[in-house]
Amino acid sequence: MSTRSKTFVIHRQEAEKYVAGFAINPAEIADKSYVNMYLHHDGYIEGVGLDIAKWVKQMQDVKGFTEFSDPSRIASHLVKDFHYNSQYLYPNNYEIEVAYTYILWCGKSDVWISQWSEYEDKCTFVGSVEKLISKHNTD
Repeated sequence: MSTRSKTFVIHRQEAEKYVAGFAINPAEIADKSYVNMYLHHDGYIEGVGLDIAKWVKQMQDVKGFTEFSDPSRIASHLVKDFHYNSQYLYPNNYEIEVAYTYILWCGKSDVWISQWSEYEDKCTFVGSVEKLISKHNTD
């Protein structure tokens, strides 16, 4: 069984317009995303969520890529680095059903991630990359 997920890349200033902030329902802000990336496998937080957080840390700490201010640039790197045969890019948020939607909040070097459970219809994680790694890394 596959746990499907979508990932959006959105500038963090967009969250300031909503009471829920980074915990907003992704459907309300999907039109602000620079990418709608679908991954067919391991969409739970210890899978894709942790992979995204570790990717941000690697980009910053290993590759020296500390500038996360341009979401269009981050989106292109994310798509390239997460490519495999079951990755798709969709033109909108409504093309495919998933279990989780992740938002990578760019705009500062302090990158945050939120996870929305589509089945529970609620935000199940919001926080910094470091918080996600420390909470869900089992290595």
